[in-house]
Amino acid sequence: MKKFILPLLSSLAVFWPSVPQALAATDIYANYAELSSHYKQGTDYTIETQSKPNDVLILAIHGGRIEKGTDQLAKAIAQDDYSYYIFKANIYKDTNNDDRNDLHLTASHYDEPTALQMTAQKNRIVSLHGAKGTEKIVYMGGLNQNLMSNLSERLTAAGFRVENAPDNLNGNHPENIANKNRILQGAQMELTTAQRDELLNDSAKMQKFADAVRAAISASSSHPDGRTYEFGSDNFSNSIWLNGGNPFYLTGDDYLKGVQSPIDPSQKEKIRFDFYDQNGKLVLSHSAEAVGHKRFSYSTGLPTGYYKIKIVNVSGHPSWIYGGLVY
Repeated sequence: MKKFILPLLSSLAVFWPSVPQALAATDIYANYAELSSHYKQGTDYTIETQSKPNDVLILAIHGGRIEKGTDQLAKAIAQDDYSYYIFKANIYKDTNNDDRNDLHLTASHYDEPTALQMTAQKNRIVSLHGAKGTEKIVYMGGLNQNLMSNLSERLTAAGFRVENAPDNLNGNHPENIANKNRILQGAQMELTTAQRDELLNDSAKMQKFADAVRAAISASSSHPDGRTYEFGSDNFSNSIWLNGGNPFYLTGDDYLKGVQSPIDPSQKEKIRFDFYDQNGKLVLSHSAEAVGHKRFSYSTGLPTGYYKIKIVNVSGHPSWIYGGLVY
């Protein structure tokens, strides 16, 4: 398997560390189903999407009256050639009196079905958030070190202050929606109130920021872990042979990873990965089972050789799946 070492955020300018705060403390709702049972889409909140055929998605799940400016910035970055997903709160309620809009769902709990499927289809994810702060700072987080490093480098070169995100904002939780893409790693940027205010009040600054992010995305690999065979289906109920049933030359270090979900997220779904040797003998099976969506990552652990791989929908519920074989 071809691999390369990704640089950490070595290009960051050096500043005395600041102490940022997320916009508040506690969510009112545990997931999107709860939230949408209390608020009406199209009135209390809107979901805006743009779908393009490349592998880039810009996320702003706290737009509108949750973390102001993130939705405008998402569109400025996406322009007319990147996909975007925006959840935009049209109302403000603060039941806990903690400066957090009740319509806020933390990124690791954000499971709105359209957002999950759009994210799973893409490789390069940039998720935009807001943090409190009177200094103009961009806090960089996520799991995609290649993309994070490029974002930090390009934004710093454009004159923006970038710092490593603190633990409470670092976006490295596996269940963070930014990390539920095809390669299970994305980038998350938390912009302070002061930084977002500057962008909203200065269109030239907004454009400069967006251009730097776009340049960073262009410079980043779609497959930071090395050679990858991508696979996916919008809707399957039976089975899929990878590579049309042709074999892959695999080692024990090679692995499958991605995201799968029943189209009806309330259903329990089981997906199985079957590996066959050159004689057609089943030599290994891995299963991914959950209610709703699930990330998966499986090392083959197989002796070096040629193998065919079949994905089987064991439960039979119409499902989607997007992933890659890193080999």
